[in-house]
Amino acid sequence: MYLKYIYKHNYIMIQVLLVIVLVLILYNNIYNIEYYQNVEPVNTTHNNNINSNNIIYCFWTGDNKMSDARIECLTNLRKVSECNVILITKDNLKDYILNNVPLHPTFKYLSETHKADYLRTYFMNFYGGGYSDIKQTTGSWIKSFNDLKNSDYWICGYKEINGGVAYAPYANKWKELIGNGAYICKKQTPLTQEWYNNMITLLNTKLEKLKINPSTNPQDSSESGSGYPIEWNEMLGRIFHKISYKYKDHLLNTLPISIFTNYR
Repeated sequence: MYLKYIYKHNYIMIQVLLVIVLVLILYNNIYNIEYYQNVEPVNTTHNNNINSNNIIYCFWTGDNKMSDARIECLTNLRKVSECNVILITKDNLKDYILNNVPLHPTFKYLSETHKADYLRTYFMNFYGGGYSDIKQTTGSWIKSFNDLKNSDYWICGYKEINGGVAYAPYANKWKELIGNGAYICKKQTPLTQEWYNNMITLLNTKLEKLKINPSTNPQDSSESGSGYPIEWNEMLGRIFHKISYKYKDHLLNTLPISIFTNYR
């Protein structure tokens, strides 16, 4: 009789604990979704200072091994830029995500390429400093860091090339824009805030579709026909060039250009 009582008591306790766990999971999911569906434009105190340590952030977001060509590009960037290059991976990402600005609920469904697009936008808005694709660079970044620090400009990039503008209506305005593969930003400027908030607004519309059709490969895009709902340059290039042109008087273009061949 006593054993029967103990068994019944433990069974009830396990059921109660399972209900509590399910409620906590449901609450967490609802909180994260509602947070981003109701997100307001970030309007923290305007700060035109960039990181004083000349940091350049790079991102490798997947489990796939970095190729020899990518490793060579990263080595070149560290040596030639003469700056502090920090590689963000899934292992150290948690150290950089702000408690009051968690990753968007769509993040886990994104392709590795789009995760990197998301993170560069996040870092340039909330941290500032440098960003580069994992590609070789053609010169030191030190002067560009100093040029930006000592100016009223908000972002410093390399001169855009013909055919490089992702936002089609501004394709012929490439001479007035900077490229999207490397730059240095002052954090929390109107440019980075609008860039970040536009990305979040887009991702809010993609959440349910991404749950059904998450990424299946590192370079997935809707153009592949896989069902993945985000086009290749939809969440970065189109937004970046559209917003950059709006604030074109705040663009500086003295950054050494990247090398766009033999990086994979």
